[in-house]
This record gives sequence, structure tokens and C-alpha cells, in this order.
Amino acid sequence: MKILAIGGCGAMGKATTRALIEMPEFDEVVIGDIDLKAAESFAEKLSHPKIRTRQVDVSDASSLAKAVEGMDIVANLTLYEFNLPIMRACLRNRSHYLDLGGLYHVTNQQLKLHRDFQSINRLALLGMGASPGMTNIAAAQGARQLDEVKEIHIRTGTQGGGKGFGYSAKTVLDECTMNAMLFTKGEMQEMPPLSGREKYLLPQPVGEVEGFYSIHSELATLPYQYAGIQEVSFRVAFSPRLVQMIDSLIVLQLTSTEKFNLHSLQISPREFLDAHLMRLPKSEELTEQKAFRVEVIGIKDKRQAQFNYDIVVPSHQEWGLKAGAIWTGVPAAVAAELIALGQHVANGALAPEAAFESEKFCGELRRWGLDIKENRRV
Repeated sequence: MKILAIGGCGAMGKATTRALIEMPEFDEVVIGDIDLKAAESFAEKLSHPKIRTRQVDVSDASSLAKAVEGMDIVANLTLYEFNLPIMRACLRNRSHYLDLGGLYHVTNQQLKLHRDFQSINRLALLGMGASPGMTNIAAAQGARQLDEVKEIHIRTGTQGGGKGFGYSAKTVLDECTMNAMLFTKGEMQEMPPLSGREKYLLPQPVGEVEGFYSIHSELATLPYQYAGIQEVSFRVAFSPRLVQMIDSLIVLQLTSTEKFNLHSLQISPREFLDAHLMRLPKSEELTEQKAFRVEVIGIKDKRQAQFNYDIVVPSHQEWGLKAGAIWTGVPAAVAAELIALGQHVANGALAPEAAFESEKFCGELRRWGLDIKENRRV
């Protein structure tokens, strides 16, 4: 079976590619990237007979169509703004598709292609990293043990990892400057960016962090997966230094999308900021630890019950990859493997909680050292 990993030599994609080459279901793993030299350099480092490279410009329809041709599965490990064109290329090629999330609004657009993927008996898996991804699977694991699901609360955080942005600066800025979504009292509400600040405890060594509401793909699907649910929330905790830096960028209006004339160029502060930050080298410090807690609250045997799901993911010293890459990239590879084996439960454009049997998925994650621990509270 052939799989195309678009962005498979990027910060998150490297972990996906490394896991894919160890999976016997795949005969060929193609690293696709606009920077062919970067793809070839990573392929040379891996030195594995399954690896191929291909230049692909996801902003160019013909380049994308050529890259997707003949692929059984396409793993989209790029920026979420490219989700829809890559999905449509997969539809034309009759390929399975998966991505790392669409920051709510893009995910909602992707869900409109559900019947199209159903009609070709293929799965388009929306948001299969850590969060969204493993968080959705954890929520589903709790929900399956309840008679009624009333609340789902997701909290994530980081310890260590060095300075700067842990992953795509553009995505982090979007998470911190776009209105957050909160499902409360049975209705979806928009919340101001960086609102809902709260200190909470995550598993050690991450410990106490301060998080805030952020726009995330879980809110696009979990509230509609379980009838009668009243509350769904997502909070993320970045390092205090990073949040302070983003606060300053907002105050200085450097996140504004309003264009102005600079010599003969029309540009917005945000466009400049995105381009500049993309140029900066990413921190390679392997001290990072990532964690989340998912609380699933509801009714079991006519009594209130709560299931908590915790995970801590360290950096991978042997692979030389930070925790953020591991907990994002490896679940995507696990999902691709299960799709290749035909072990997804439905076709169409679906989030993880609707695409897989949660207990099976958790078992596969454990094989890769990603152990989501369950704790029941009554």
C-alpha cells in the first residue's frame, strides 16, 4: 500500500514518517514537500528502502493532483489552510485522507464533504494528532462507558522545550488571536481570544499550568456526537513567556490583518509576522513534555459518573524529536495504519470519535508508548 505524507519532513510530519516506515502495511512511503531538498535530506537521514520523495506544491492544483495520483492514503501534515484542496484532490483520486485538524472553521467546511467521501467508500479523517486526535479518542472512550454524556472538558499543557513556538507559529497565533468556541448550556458560543484563563493540574512532570479557551477542532464535532450533551470546552496552556510575547504582539497590533502601503507593497502586519516567524529556526531542545487531561462527565446506572483520561508524552531522544512532534505525528501514523488494515468503522468525512473504536485505537497507541490512562471518579 502507498501513502503520501505531505509535509512529511516538517516539524510534526517527521514523527509520522518515522512511524510509517516501521509499519508493514505500507510498501511505499512518499515524503511530499514544496522543498524537495528538505524532503531528500530527511529521506537520506532515514535511509530506508520504503522511502520516496516528491516535490508537491499544495497551492497548485496540477502539482497536487500529480502527487496524489496512485496513492491509497494521503496524510496531510501541512498547515490547516490547505486541508480543503488536498481533500478534494483525494476525492478525485479515490484516496483515503487524514489531517491534523482544521481549527474549527475549516473543519466545519470539511464536514460538508462527508457524503462525497461516503460515495467513494473512503475515509476523510479530520483532526488526527494529539489535540484534536487523541483527545477525541479519549472522549469517546469515556462516552462509551456512560449511559448519558453531559460534559467533556479538554485541557492541555507543556513543560520545557526551549524558547519560541512549539509548532507552526501561524497556527499558534491563530489559536491565540481568533475567537475561541465554547459549547455551554447546549449552545455554541464565541469567546474572546485568551479568555477563560484558569490554573489547572496536569500529570507530572507538567504539573500546574495556566490555560485559556482557544479555537480548536474538537468543538466542531464532539458537541454533536452525543445527544443531550450540555458542556464541551477546550483550554490550552502555552509557556508564560510565549503568552506574554503574544500579548505584546496583540497590543502592538502586529497581529492585525488590515493592509497598509509599504513603499510599493501592500501588506498587513500579520502577513509580515507569519512570513518572518516561518524563517526562524525551531528549537531542537529535547526537554519538552506534553500532557492533556480529558474529563468526561455523565450518567451511569442513574448516578453521576466521571472518567478522566491523562497522558504525558516526552521527547523522543532516539529520533531526536520533541514531544510535540511525537504526540502529534505518531497518532496520525497509527490512524493511517488502521485505515490500511480496514479497521475504521465508517467512511465519509469524520472526526476520530466517529471513525474508530476507541478501545482498539488506545491499544494501538500504547504500542508506540502513547498510554492514555483512565481514572474513574463516581
